[in-house]
Amino acid sequence: MRVLVIGASGRTGQLVVNEVLERGHSVRALVRKPESLQARTNLLVVKGTPEAKEDVRKAILSLFNDIPQAVSVTLNAPRETDSPFSKPIVGPRFMADIMTNIKAAMESSNIKRIVLMHSNMAYQFKDHGFVDREVRDSGLDWVLVRPAMLTDRAAQPIKVSGTRFLVDAAVTKEWVHRTPVISNQ
Repeated sequence: MRVLVIGASGRTGQLVVNEVLERGHSVRALVRKPESLQARTNLLVVKGTPEAKEDVRKAILSLFNDIPQAVSVTLNAPRETDSPFSKPIVGPRFMADIMTNIKAAMESSNIKRIVLMHSNMAYQFKDHGFVDREVRDSGLDWVLVRPAMLTDRAAQPIKVSGTRFLVDAAVTKEWVHRTPVISNQ
């Protein structure tokens, strides 16, 4: 399977890239800084931002006749600090506008499957509400994964198993049109 990962250079995105590759699939990664990902077999890194429609389209079409079969989105709004409760430093529709770009590119390329890691942290309720509506009304085969708090410290096992879940949701139909909440409990 070919998976486009948007947010591939982030902490969770890198784990998703690793998991997809370890399962023998190929990854196309849209990132602002290509040097943030180590070159590997079956990984194609495309420089760009999901805030630009043309960059999303370029990531999908970067290899002729090799369109991704699924899109995995591990983005979150950039914040003032690393705390998940910190105020975002972007506009109130950051994720919703990105989702509009992704949806348009997917539709024009006939890609149906999208898996979004979709948290509901402070300051982001409205934006994620916009994304929910956009995705649910899209006609895509969507999965909105809502993780419990993911950290680099004590909750590392949930981060790794959460990554496995994101990849499972991309490569199977089990969770299509569902909104699972995942945690380590």
